[in-house]
Amino acid sequence: MTDKIGWVVAGVVLLVLLLAGGVTALVVASGDPQAVEEVADAAVEAAEDLDIDAGADLLCEAPSSKDRKALVDLIEEARAEARTDDPHVTYDVTNIRGEAEGSFDVRITSDEKELADRTVNARVIVKSRNGRSCIADVEALD
Repeated sequence: MTDKIGWVVAGVVLLVLLLAGGVTALVVASGDPQAVEEVADAAVEAAEDLDIDAGADLLCEAPSSKDRKALVDLIEEARAEARTDDPHVTYDVTNIRGEAEGSFDVRITSDEKELADRTVNARVIVKSRNGRSCIADVEALD
């Protein structure tokens, strides 16, 4: 489940967040993110909302339908294990590096009884493509 929670940010941050690992993120309302910090903020928001469709827009490469289905399945498994449709998960973003390109670290924890002993640490790699900052990769730090 540790990987599932992470990939549901750093996995719904968290579809690269990681569909190559499982992260998705939400594009900010004002338009495409232009900086690493904007990507981090949007990724956390998407992860908290478990919003896969909105999150796909934050990725540098669109996820396949197979990857989307796999992420939906992971979210459902995480909800079942937590015994709630809306598990409380905390995403702590640190080490924001760079402007349009760079990275940030995210630590994912939960105080839900069933998830309390699980922690995920990941580094999200941000690249600049077609005039916007986007998630290119997610690396597990544990």
